[in-house]
Amino acid sequence: MAAPAPAGSVPLMDPKRVYPSWGPEAEQALVRILREHSFVKGPEIDALEKEAAAYLGVARAIAVDSGTDALYLPLRAILDDRPADRREVIVPTFTFFATAGAVVNAGGRPVFADVLPDTQNLDPASVARHVSARTAAVVPVHLFGAPADLAGIRRACGAHKPFVLEDAAQAIDATVGGKRVGGLADAAAFSFYPSKNLGAAGDGGLVTTDDTALADLVAALREHGSTKKLYHHERVGKNSRMDEMQAAVLRRKWPHLAAWTAARQAVAARYAAGFAGVPEVRLPAPLPGTTHVYHLYTVRAARRDELLAHLKAKGIGCGVYYPLPLHKQPCFARFEPAACPVADQLATEVISLPCFPGLTPAEQDQVVAAVRGFYGR
Repeated sequence: MAAPAPAGSVPLMDPKRVYPSWGPEAEQALVRILREHSFVKGPEIDALEKEAAAYLGVARAIAVDSGTDALYLPLRAILDDRPADRREVIVPTFTFFATAGAVVNAGGRPVFADVLPDTQNLDPASVARHVSARTAAVVPVHLFGAPADLAGIRRACGAHKPFVLEDAAQAIDATVGGKRVGGLADAAAFSFYPSKNLGAAGDGGLVTTDDTALADLVAALREHGSTKKLYHHERVGKNSRMDEMQAAVLRRKWPHLAAWTAARQAVAARYAAGFAGVPEVRLPAPLPGTTHVYHLYTVRAARRDELLAHLKAKGIGCGVYYPLPLHKQPCFARFEPAACPVADQLATEVISLPCFPGLTPAEQDQVVAAVRGFYGR
């Protein structure tokens, strides 16, 4: 049996705190779906796709069953017709497993590129070293909610011009030059896993694009490859549909997203002030002209593992995202990954602190005091 949390503990995240703002309306919608038995391919999905496309500023949005499939389906769409020796996909090594796992499952070969030390996002210089005629796609990740340098990555690709797929799983509502992520490349993938800034009541995902032909193909692949009519299949797809209940939950939460984003940004601003004068803690550093939505508030900390133990002993939620870069994962060893020293270093330094709508200033003061106290400041 786990030991009880210390008095005054602070969770890493607590989505239940905002439930009163959206939950009652969602409950009514879920009861209606249950009574009508309209579980799939219903009005909630249609409405969600239209509303999401309008909000994100894209021509099409395709609701799917998970963020992982939101990555997999557009990759399948572009890789299926590529020669076997031209299916390389450049991905950052410092990210969640699904970014590269989707590449392999879609028939591609992941090529692991290093990341920048300050943003922890894909390094354009590393992309330039790896891109070639074999490169089918590049998947920049907007890690922790901070937009990647898409313009720099495009320049790094030069004349090769591979397909660019934004992995925006952690970054809904983030912007670059005032434009929301999801409409900045050839396509994008979002995750609605319950812990995300906009989470469903289970798994869920979204593919966005301005390419109508690509959107049609992704929509077909989520329906077992059916493109013209039921029981007619031009490709082998899979069952990747989002269900009506998840769409209903997301639609009732979406109107609150902007307020929740602002709350996360306010938490980040208080941390920045609270950690002033603590050189052992290096703060998030989003690119100029971008907005960070702080899915995770991740800092680089000296003596990270000792700090982690110190915070946990005080009942303060914290985590390490990610302790092992993808180029060192055993399942990817067959792809002969190159060295990625920045990612290796980050894996020993990063620690994520509580950051969510509803986190109180008093709770945040506890976190800041515990970190400052650890470093004797």
